[in-house]
This record gives sequence, C-alpha cells and structure tokens, in this order.
Amino acid sequence: MQFRPASEHRPLARGEAATARGRDLLARAIGVSRRAAERPYAATVALLGANLVLILVFISAGELVFGDPAEFLRELMPGTWLSVAQIAFIAVIALAIHRELFGASRLRLDNLWGISVVVFTVFAIDEATQLTIFLADGFSALGALAPVGFRDLDAFLVTVLLLAGGAALLRYGWTLLSHPAAVVLLAVGVALGAASQTLDSLLAATSSEFVAEESLKLAAEPFLIGGYLVVLGRVMRSRRTGAESDTTAPV
Repeated sequence: MQFRPASEHRPLARGEAATARGRDLLARAIGVSRRAAERPYAATVALLGANLVLILVFISAGELVFGDPAEFLRELMPGTWLSVAQIAFIAVIALAIHRELFGASRLRLDNLWGISVVVFTVFAIDEATQLTIFLADGFSALGALAPVGFRDLDAFLVTVLLLAGGAALLRYGWTLLSHPAAVVLLAVGVALGAASQTLDSLLAATSSEFVAEESLKLAAEPFLIGGYLVVLGRVMRSRRTGAESDTTAPV
C-alpha cells in the first residue's frame, strides 16, 4: 500500500486555485483557436454573421427596453463584453502561433506574435475597464483639454493607444508578407476599425453616432481574428508536414 505525500492532499490555496483555473481557461481557449484555424475562412464568416445578428439584437433591444438603440452597445453592456472577448481571443490566437513557433517556455517580444499578445491584451483590458475614460476624466479635472480636431480627451487617448499598439505591431509587420491572405483580412479589419475610431474622434456624441461606431468595431474584429487564424492554420500545417517528413526520412 502506498501513501501519497501530505502535500498532494493539501487543498489548493485561493491564489493557486485561481491560477490553475486561469491556465485551464487559457488552454481551452488555445484549443478553440487551433480548431478554428483548421477552417479559418469559415470561422471568420460565421463570426462576422453572428456579430451582425447580435448588433441588430442589441439595437432592437435597446430601442424596445430603453428607447435608446445604443444602450446595449454602451460601456460595460453586452456589446462591450462581446468586444472584450473577441479582442482577448486575438491575443490567444497570437499566443498559439507564438507557441507553435517558439515553444511555451516564455513569451518573446522579438517577433510579431509575442508583441501581438501584449498589444491585444492591453486593448482588451482597456475595453473591459474603460481606463481611458477614467484617465480622461482625471486630466479634465486638472484642466486639460482635448487637442483641436478631437471630440474629447477620451477619444484622443484611445487614438494614442491604438496608434502606439499599431506602431509596435508594424515593427515586425514584414512577417506577414509570407501570409498574403492574412494581410487581406487584417487590412479589412484595420480599415473598419479606423472608420470606427474616426467616428468616435471627430463626430458629436449622439446615439446614432455611437451605434455606427460600435457596429463598425464589432464588424472589424472578426476580420482581425480571421487574419490571425489564417496564420495559425498555416503554421500548424507546416509543423505537421515537417513532423511527417522527419518520421518518414531514412535513419
């Protein structure tokens, strides 16, 4: 009869349990990304269709319940959490690509995929916490004004954040030259996202403007996800082909 060490019977501390749950959730999300990458175009179309349907649901429900079609798209409402989930999923896909190429030991920031993990994680955190709004309120209380051409300080701070993230990604953007299909999808996503941010930065804040802005953002995210899925799918197939070649090569 064998007895296990007492340490194996010790219940996980709260922090350890949270860490374990986080790792399990991340592993599941990476598994989902790998399965979606097997058919990236179908996944992109399905996600875009689902988003368009949800946009119509949010607008209709907001008008019916609150008399405001933008209500369910506003901060910390269902539209926001949908966006948070999709932005975080881009970070997950980038992490899956990173692990395929460099292993799972640590996150390297000398490549597009490691940088993407950081950039889209920051974007997701900002979307979830609305940090730029709190910062804008703080700066406004100190007397700061938005630069000429911007609607308010929040729009300016979000633009700065997006430009900084884009600059970080472009540093290794040449990596995408070997993935032309991904470039097309990402270009569409960036164009829609830029249109959304342009509305947010320049036009007066009205219910109609907010609906258009958030709709464009939710339409952009499936294309960004699709671009990263295309790359993940190609990397996975390349590694499988390489592994098969190694096993069939003469010893």
